Amino acid sequence: GGSAIVVKGDLAKAADAQALIQAAVSEWGTIDALVNNAGITRDTLMLRMKPEQWQAVIDVNLSGVLYATQAATKVMAKKRKGRIVNISSVVGLTGNAGRVNYAAAKAGLIGMTRSVAREFAGRGLLVNAIAPGFIESEMTGVLSSEVEAAILAKIPLGT
Repeated sequence: GGSAIVVKGDLAKAADAQALIQAAVSEWGTIDALVNNAGITRDTLMLRMKPEQWQAVIDVNLSGVLYATQAATKVMAKKRKGRIVNISSVVGLTGNAGRVNYAAAKAGLIGMTRSVAREFAGRGLLVNAIAPGFIESEMTGVLSSEVEAAILAKIPLGT
């Protein structure tokens, strides 16, 4: 019952994130909600992590959120209404071996969310973060069964 558009872009690039928001505004005249859900991993132990592995994750998972949020809040703040939901991760709260870049980005996203919420509360914007635990996906599909079992063992319900 809804409508959608497809916009190709690299959220690690500010111009692409701005173009994404502008495409939505061009199509529907405004933007009411933004869900920042793009994310990548480049897992390896911290001592083995190459600068490009670090930077790629920070660029998409943290900087990309900033760029999309900047573009969206320009529209939302003018009309004094809007919702932003940032998808963080429990890893941003607990850390995880082999994921220092991902944990740093997701922890940074939690701090960014709190700051943006404070900056725009007076303009009627609601900004929240969700920090899900383990979710079966392509990203988690590469984990060994031992790593997956260790993660699931930390979940009180075990699922």
